[in-house]
Amino acid sequence: MKKILLALCLVFAATSLQAAEPKAKCDTLYILGVGNSWTRDSMRWLSAIAKSVGRPVVVGHAYLGGSTLEQQYNGIDNHEYTYKHGKVHQVVHSTYQYWLYDCTENPVKTPNKGYRNGLNGIGVTLESVVTDKPWDIMVFQPESTMRRYVRSQGGTFDLNLLAERIKQMMKPEVAAKVRCGLMVPFSYPQGNTDYRKGIYQLYNNGVKPANQAEWDDLYERVHRIIQKEIYEVGASMGSNCQFYVNVGQAIYLGRKHKQLSKSGYKLQRSQNNTHLSEGLAMYIASLAYAYTLLDIKQEDVTFYPKYSKDPQLTGDRGKTDYIAVENTPALAKQARKVAWRACKK
Repeated sequence: MKKILLALCLVFAATSLQAAEPKAKCDTLYILGVGNSWTRDSMRWLSAIAKSVGRPVVVGHAYLGGSTLEQQYNGIDNHEYTYKHGKVHQVVHSTYQYWLYDCTENPVKTPNKGYRNGLNGIGVTLESVVTDKPWDIMVFQPESTMRRYVRSQGGTFDLNLLAERIKQMMKPEVAAKVRCGLMVPFSYPQGNTDYRKGIYQLYNNGVKPANQAEWDDLYERVHRIIQKEIYEVGASMGSNCQFYVNVGQAIYLGRKHKQLSKSGYKLQRSQNNTHLSEGLAMYIASLAYAYTLLDIKQEDVTFYPKYSKDPQLTGDRGKTDYIAVENTPALAKQARKVAWRACKK
């Protein structure tokens, strides 16, 4: 058993740092993320990072706020299929938000307002995004309930279904060359006060933690489980998972870092919010993408966001006021070290 685990770890280490693009460094690389708003958070600075190292990269992400990849698959062709987000029913088929960074720091957004589009489905289809560019790399972002996809645990959905359906939308020459992989999601930090039912149903045998200490222990265990079970999910996808972008480990190490953890509530937007905070947290996540997909070293990167939008907490459940805090070169260097360490492992 130990030999099998060691082999898995070696495979993961090799695929994580292996360059995920076959193109020459002077050619434009097209990277697409598919997921929910965590895809938006984690790819925020990838284009700017790439530009700083002289790599022409176009970054796009199609996201459906609060959705699972299973829900996205169910709604690709079913125009009537909905899921609930923010207590509002969302139409999957035509409600995607498409953000495109064409070698820039800031995206062009389509549509340019909002994402809670309700039953009108005021957005775009996934097919329109997939066919917009000759994508070289496609990264799927599972939600934090990773166990839903684990086959040995009776997982409810096979991610191959979504990957293959998207490839059918592409031109044959694009589908033949596109490389697919998984973003490793992050868990909540200790002290988080957003107590989601799905977390203890999947990871605590359905037993709701009785107090904050038990929740904190559960969040720690969830992180370790995700880091372990992502390999099984990837293995079940075969050639549809050729690399892993370990955002989860990068954010985890950032939360353990004395200085970096001060940038936002443990790198979250607020105490009871699942999103990464603006600035350094999104930077750390985007560095994980850059180190994995662009074949660069930590010292190659010169860009970093000048400011972080840091939450200042008041009250028990995190009433939040935000202040702009200037990032320093020293702090950005620590962020690069943390992300590099996560990808290297």
